[in-house]
Amino acid sequence: MDLSPTTIGLLLTSFAAAILNGAVGYGFSSVVTPIALFWVTNRLLNPSLVLVELGVNVVMLVRERRFLRATYRRALPVIAGLVPGVVLGSVALLLIAPIGVRVIVYSALLPLTLLQLMGFQRRIVRERALAGGVGAGIGFLYSLTTISGPPLALFWRNQGLAKSEFRCTMAQIRVAEASFTSVSYLALGLFTPASVGLVPVLLLPVVLGVPLGTLLLQSLSRDFFSRLVMAVDGLIVSYGLYRVVVPVGWLTSQEGLVLLLLCVAAIGLLALRALARLPTIWATPEERRRERIHGFTDEPGPVASGPGP
Repeated sequence: MDLSPTTIGLLLTSFAAAILNGAVGYGFSSVVTPIALFWVTNRLLNPSLVLVELGVNVVMLVRERRFLRATYRRALPVIAGLVPGVVLGSVALLLIAPIGVRVIVYSALLPLTLLQLMGFQRRIVRERALAGGVGAGIGFLYSLTTISGPPLALFWRNQGLAKSEFRCTMAQIRVAEASFTSVSYLALGLFTPASVGLVPVLLLPVVLGVPLGTLLLQSLSRDFFSRLVMAVDGLIVSYGLYRVVVPVGWLTSQEGLVLLLLCVAAIGLLALRALARLPTIWATPEERRRERIHGFTDEPGPVASGPGP
């Protein structure tokens, strides 16, 4: 393996993202992509990331397989909607210039990051009716950018799933989207020797990072860990957005700098507010007990595991 600065950067980024994925069940590509785009293009990065994420989420699904019976009926409508979105997103990846894809990546990630830092919570009553449309949108976003964790998490987080059920549901959808996207990329000739060559660089850190993330969450509060990562991710995305809006001519360099400072200030304030509202950064004994027995729930008491309305 060539240990160039780019390779070392990808190794470290992949390791950090794998820790997050192991802890909260998603977030690998949402951390890797905005950072890796400083060094490589989406057309080179996406095929390798899709293969790595397919492996990561298959492992996650196997680990949470005992929750398949309770969750697969809820995941299926989203999975059914993925196919048209994946096809459109794959074609768009071929047609849109690399800097245009970067604009889409950073513009899509920033509001999702802010919503998560704000602690946005809203139960979706018509879950089954909306699932197909959500699947199509997720498929398009994923095949174009390899990012789907944040919007999927916003959709599922307040639907009454225990932590392990949440991870199982996320893993089912992400295995499906990675599989569909792999087939689409293969048909369009997006797998090249250069892109496949990045797979070991991204995959090796995952072997250590995912188990470490799982262990880390046993000590730290899940809310603290996820909000801290989202705050750092938001700063990276803000800088990435600043780096692309000026070259495409949307803003002058001075206006871009003002945008960056505003984003940093907003993320900092939201992160401080979110962290200040947490009772502790450590996992409580009750959280550890629930994790051992049936998975973490954000609220104590019974958890609705059946199909949504």
